[in-house]
Amino acid sequence: MRLLLAIIFVMMMSISLADQRVSEDQMMQQAKAAQECFAKIDQSNFEALEARGKGMESEIRALCSAGKRDEAMSIAIKYGKEFNASAEMQDIRKCSELMQYMMANMPKPYMPLGIDDDGDSGHVCDGM
Repeated sequence: MRLLLAIIFVMMMSISLADQRVSEDQMMQQAKAAQECFAKIDQSNFEALEARGKGMESEIRALCSAGKRDEAMSIAIKYGKEFNASAEMQDIRKCSELMQYMMANMPKPYMPLGIDDDGDSGHVCDGM
């Protein structure tokens, strides 16, 4: 979590001061509020979520290797929806909203090749 906050801080500082929509003081206040928000999130919940994700990855890999592509895709979609709706992701979204003005002038994040603007990268088995 500290790494995430450090990355956010570095990204904040790289924004041109002339192009900022908010003052440096406001950005620092937003960063502090976001940091406090992230600090309140129970890290053990993320560890459990990560462990479950690794288990899902193993299951999906096994299904892909067995040629059960449709079943693998179905499980991946189901897990993705559950992950997206999880309390942990809701907490992250809530804390991230505290940084919305600070991030207004940030460039669009780099997306690896193969992922289009809709985030569609094809079939889950094709990436394994």
